[in-house]
Amino acid sequence: MGEYLPGNLQERLRELREANGYKSREKLAEVIGVNKTTYSRIENGSTKTISSDILLKLAELYKVPTDYILGRIDTPENTGYDIKELGLSVDAAKNLYSGKVDPRVVNELLINDKFAMATKMMSTYFSGAVAGLITTQNKLLDFSYDILNELTQTGKIPNDKEIQQSKKKLKAAKLPSGHVELDRIQRQLMASIREIKKKVVDEVAEYENNHDLLEYEIIEKVKKEALANPDIKNLPENEKIIVIKNAVIKGIRINKNISDEKMEEIELLIDQTVSLLVQLWKEK
Repeated sequence: MGEYLPGNLQERLRELREANGYKSREKLAEVIGVNKTTYSRIENGSTKTISSDILLKLAELYKVPTDYILGRIDTPENTGYDIKELGLSVDAAKNLYSGKVDPRVVNELLINDKFAMATKMMSTYFSGAVAGLITTQNKLLDFSYDILNELTQTGKIPNDKEIQQSKKKLKAAKLPSGHVELDRIQRQLMASIREIKKKVVDEVAEYENNHDLLEYEIIEKVKKEALANPDIKNLPENEKIIVIKNAVIKGIRINKNISDEKMEEIELLIDQTVSLLVQLWKEK
């Protein structure tokens, strides 16, 4: 579905109802087994709250998280799946949660079309269906070879070069069980890995370019803030520390990816570093 614009409860209820083909509030209320007036009052905003019973019924009907209906999140896809719904074993889930298996790599594999095809091929291979087909094909080849062999031995057909060549082709056409399918699976897996590698390499290159640009913007911001105080050299030591510290902090805040918690740690480090630098300048 993707990501939608922010919305409140009433907006989400209307959007979801219309997107799912329910033209009237009355029809929707009938489908989920709720009083028509009660539902209409919720959607038009006359009632500011929604009961958990109605909320769960709507979430089940629309296949979206309850938080999306409430307007708390903007992504309607349900991300709170039980591991059984995902077909994962407890051990597989533990490996993901513990970081033993890199979740980003798993994620990239799961969204890759070639990997999806490889898993289907593996599923068919593990079921034994491919091996059964190859065995049947080999039996037909053996049967054809035996017929030609019997006909030549009984003199019904001449054992000439053409017949001998046909017998060789029949022998060569036999396949080892599963060998060809394993090769196909391997090729499909390698193709998916190559695609993922290219994607990651491109992302790293983009990140490095953005990172260099961000560093430049931070440095320029710090310089600009520092130059806004031309008499900094003549300021008392404690004021000088405050000016430099604020200039550095304003520069670093350009990076929107730094959380408030992380910024608190950085500010403490900046405070200590600037104080040390000012002390060193003083000694010189």
